[in-house]
Amino acid sequence: MKKMIYSILTQILPVMLGVYLGFAVNNWGEARQQKAKEENYKLMLINEVEQNLKSIQKAQTYHKQLTEDFNRIYKSEDVQKAFGEYNMRGLQPGFVTDSGYNTGLQTGIIQGFDLKLVQKINNVYNLQEDYDSYNESMLDAFLNQDFPETEKDIKNIIVNLKMHMNDVATFESNLKKMYEDLLENL
Repeated sequence: MKKMIYSILTQILPVMLGVYLGFAVNNWGEARQQKAKEENYKLMLINEVEQNLKSIQKAQTYHKQLTEDFNRIYKSEDVQKAFGEYNMRGLQPGFVTDSGYNTGLQTGIIQGFDLKLVQKINNVYNLQEDYDSYNESMLDAFLNQDFPETEKDIKNIIVNLKMHMNDVATFESNLKKMYEDLLENL
């Protein structure tokens, strides 16, 4: 009887040990692959956020100058002449992307990140989406206006644009802070 139990154990134990080791090695390999994917995603996200930050900083500089130019035109003695001579290069909203972020959502890689980090990432990209939507509506409103002919029309457009630029400046300032905070946490 002892021989039979010993025989069974010597046949089953190596198989069980082999299966266990196979699963352990497989799990270890999968965990390494997942970690590598998370690290690659993190690098992609860092690159995207850095590019978006540069775009926002460039837009901030332009929008600040644009607001100063609008103030100068509004306060000039001959508003129509100053407006007519002004060479406006458009409103130039900041161009921000979200393809890296979306890749993390679509592949599920972002699920491996800490929950607080995921919340920060989501907050940044939600604000970025609001910024894009606001810029789109601002551009639509601006482009659908009739060309101003009188001083009153010009002043109304300038006041409207200055208000929009204040809102855009708030978006850009908040995005800049959130991008910088996210980069520190990635």
